Formats: sequence, structure tokens, C-alpha cells
Amino acid sequence: MTFGVLLPHFGPHASRTRLIEGITLIEDLGFDAVWARDHLLWHPHSHEEHTDMTFLEPFTTLLGLGTLVERLVIGTGVMIPVRHPIRVAQQYLTLSYLTGGRVIAGFGAGHGGELRAAGIDPDRKHQAVLEMIEIVRRLWVENGVTFEGEIFRVHHASLEPKLEHPLPILYGGPSRRAARIAACHADGWLAGTVPLTTVDARLSYMRELLGSIDHLFLSATPRTILDDDRERARSGVNVERMSRDGKRNWVTPPGGAFRTLDDIRGVVVVGDAHDVAAGVLEYYNRGFDHFTFDVRNQFDRFEETLETVSRSVLPIVRAQIARSGMPQADRRK
Repeated sequence: MTFGVLLPHFGPHASRTRLIEGITLIEDLGFDAVWARDHLLWHPHSHEEHTDMTFLEPFTTLLGLGTLVERLVIGTGVMIPVRHPIRVAQQYLTLSYLTGGRVIAGFGAGHGGELRAAGIDPDRKHQAVLEMIEIVRRLWVENGVTFEGEIFRVHHASLEPKLEHPLPILYGGPSRRAARIAACHADGWLAGTVPLTTVDARLSYMRELLGSIDHLFLSATPRTILDDDRERARSGVNVERMSRDGKRNWVTPPGGAFRTLDDIRGVVVVGDAHDVAAGVLEYYNRGFDHFTFDVRNQFDRFEETLETVSRSVLPIVRAQIARSGMPQADRRK
């Protein structure tokens, strides 16, 4: 399992210094990847507990930061269809070229207002993403690409330089439709912020579709809240607020509503180092390849939090993984 960090490129604690100095810190602390979100017209989600609309565009952010380090993979989590596919293909090619191939392309469908602002009918957003993925993949390796879709049209388009390194495409989202797109049209699934009951249901659905999901790359991005005082950390989680935006696409818990921390287990990993490590291992035990630490609740102490994760959480996780020795295929059954 590899480990990533969601960059603090949005909200009240985003800053030039934090990002530029933070990227080298993340690499020095032994993480494997960094991720940036994508929005055109961003308004903080209800669970983010602030109203600051600062949001740095992901491609330019990742390009600026990705060239400052030598090892970290840079990923979009997730890119939404508010740009023309030719531009998107060119931007990923540029990222890959300038970072020596250290790129993962995460795609997703986005939300209504920003899609309308880009001229995309929200009711057709999934079709838009499917067409974008097909066009982008072809432009990375082909010349003279022509495509006639319901949303996008491309005529005899070519881009250079062509892709020189593998550039996996992941699809993100908690719904059954997202799981189907990830399984059938992408190289893997970005589970995002999803209860483990929903994760299990989506993995089961992908097995139904494919028979085996051993070839898929699975990545999770729960909210991480870390504190030496586990009860203080747990008592600070507002379950209703944390579930408000996503629950329409989640499996409903036995009680009929999301009321307790156990109901949103997997949405947030919370507590002391041992609690957070246990939360990471729940994803490892389901066969996930990658875990991204989304510490937006602690962006005000971003550096300190990552140092604690590196010093106190990752050693527990890595030791347990080394002891288990269980092949990925067995963990995914």
C-alpha cells in the first residue's frame, strides 16, 4: 500500500508558502503521492465548516509543485468535465512530460452549478465524462483523432509529445454508477469519502461486473482527524454534517440514518495514532492499493499533522502489513 496527501490548495489555510514548502516536506516524510481537487465554482461543502472560497486550480498547482520534487506522484482527485477534452489531454501530457511520468488522472462527474457554468447539462454529466475519457486516452497515443459524441466533437486532432509513461485513469464517486464506470471504463476506483458498508457494496458490484477486480487500482480518501486525545478527536466529529452531502449515494445503515461514528466508519478515520492506523488498515484489508490522508480539518496545523502521521501512524500500518503478508488477490476476495 502507498500513501498520499491531499494538498491544502483550498480554504482559509491555503497559502503559497504552505504549498511550496509543504511539497518537499511531504516527500521528505516518506509519503508517495499528493492529490488536488477540482472545482470551477467552488463553495465549501457543509462538512467543511468554513465559508472561505479560496480554491487554487489543480493543473497549475500540481505542475508548479510537481516539478519541485523528484519522487512524489501527483494526482487529480477528481477532474470534472468543465474543460474541453483536447485541453484536458494536453494538460495531462504536459504534467507527465515535465514530471517524468509521475501522474495519475482521477476523473469524476462534478456538480450542477459549475457544470452549467461550463455549458454542460448536469443531467448528462456522466456521458460527458465517458466521452472525455475516451477522447483523452486516444489523444495521448494517436494522431488524427476524430470523435463524434453526444457532448463533445473532435476532428482530426493530434497532440505532441505523445505519452511516454503509463498514465492510469481512475474514476471517483460513491454511487453504483461511479463503480460501474470505474470498473468498465477506467483503470481503477477513487472511493473518496465513503462508509465502509458502501465500499463493500461497490466492490461486490464491481466483482459482479468483471468477475475479478484484481487488475483495478483502488484508492481511498477518508477524512483524517488525528489527536493524541482520542476522545477529543472523536467528540469533535459532527456525524450529521459529515454525512449530509454524500449520504444520498451511500448504503443506509441498519438504523435507517447516519447518527453515530460507527455509521460513518470509513468516511472519517479519527482518534489517536492507533485509531487512525486501524482505519487505514481497514482499507488495506479490503485490497486497496493507496490511502490518501485528507487532513483538511487540520490544515491550520498541516505540517505538524503530517509529521505525526509519518512518525506515529505509518510505522504501525507498515509493521502490520509486513506481518500480514497477505497477497492483494486474497484481500480482495
